[in-house]
Amino acid sequence: MYDVAERIEVGVLNFDQVFSPRPNEKIVLVSSAFDREIVVSKLIIQELNTRAESGAILAAGNEEIIVVAGVYPYSLAVSGVLSVPHVFEPAYSIEDYTRVPFT
Repeated sequence: MYDVAERIEVGVLNFDQVFSPRPNEKIVLVSSAFDREIVVSKLIIQELNTRAESGAILAAGNEEIIVVAGVYPYSLAVSGVLSVPHVFEPAYSIEDYTRVPFT
């Protein structure tokens, strides 16, 4: 999380390799579309003079998984995997992010 001004914070994503889930974490099945080529894009948010990599989109065929910093501190908003209440509550509207191909 970046503090960009008084009472303004921007969440960022950090990725790490995981060998097994912790007791409070879930493993979910994804669409078989993700068994093929996956196109990855970063989601960049601009807040004041700060640009932050705050999310990612995984696209396969007609399907997408979106992962962005959530509206609550230290939370994630995930779309395209689970259909449960409150799982996709991003910190910003998806239209506010700039989608950049991951290279």
